[in-house]
Amino acid sequence: MLAAVTVFGCKDPSHSQVPATTDPATTDPDPDQPAADPLVPVHLSFDDAPRMDDPGTPLRDAAELNRLNDELIAVLQDHGANASVFYNCDRLVPGERTIEAWDAAGMTVGNHTASHVNLAEVGLEAWLDDVRRCDLVLRERLSAPPTWLRYPYLSEGHTPELRDGAREALAAMGYANAHVTAATTEWLLAFAYRYAKQAGDTKTQAALVEAYRAHMLGAVEAARELARFEVERETAQVVLFHVNELAVDHLATVLDDYEAAGYTFVGIEEAMADPVFTREDRYVGGGGISWLARIHDPEQPRPPYWFGQEEGRLTEAFGHLLNPNAYASE
Repeated sequence: MLAAVTVFGCKDPSHSQVPATTDPATTDPDPDQPAADPLVPVHLSFDDAPRMDDPGTPLRDAAELNRLNDELIAVLQDHGANASVFYNCDRLVPGERTIEAWDAAGMTVGNHTASHVNLAEVGLEAWLDDVRRCDLVLRERLSAPPTWLRYPYLSEGHTPELRDGAREALAAMGYANAHVTAATTEWLLAFAYRYAKQAGDTKTQAALVEAYRAHMLGAVEAARELARFEVERETAQVVLFHVNELAVDHLATVLDDYEAAGYTFVGIEEAMADPVFTREDRYVGGGGISWLARIHDPEQPRPPYWFGQEEGRLTEAFGHLLNPNAYASE
């Protein structure tokens, strides 16, 4: 088996926990205790449906895709979480019914382009063609036309002209941008978990699950801190997940952690109604960053970007596990 890996923790979310309800008529407030944080609205979003895979990976069996998505939907329903899911339509196969399953469960199904193409790399027209190809599939299979799009890699164009041109074209097609505030590196942990699970490496799986829980809690806390820095208040948080085995196996525990931290799950419409998402996008660049970083005034100093730092930490700790052949010599 691979050597044990270092697990990075996250900031203690205990200050966000909601205390047990007490009767104000019989309990005097303690002036030395800070007021409890209000419930923070959190929206759960899942990219790369029907299953997160590297480009060029052979298409999956329909039964496997159906099972994976059904189990993920069941976890979300158990927690009363109205999530969104974003499709790469080129990954669909005959006999797969995952789009209908998410739709029937009352979740929001959105467009993630047909082939997960990067706008900054291929240019506007090629990228829009990819959007349209997936749009046709979703319109045929959903009960209502799709209205949300998530940019692959969160890359919205590396020039103002490309960024604004894509935005105008999407609006004309009836799409709104499904922004992300908690821009996680969960995908890295999920690939490593997949390979460890395939190899039967339970020790590494356990380390990755511990890191997953810490990372997903830390990401929301970091996004909350960034919101307080940029707009001086709590905002709705939109968390980035992907459709993968790590989520199917351990999302329930992460959602338990969120609930214990005082977070409440909301749908995408409610989350995006927060005025923070109407702020001017001041970022120009190819990087996929949090919306809360995109609205930062470039004339002002930036705070440390936790999400980039965290990706570096996770890469250092687990990057050697991303090779599917890492276990071949064992």
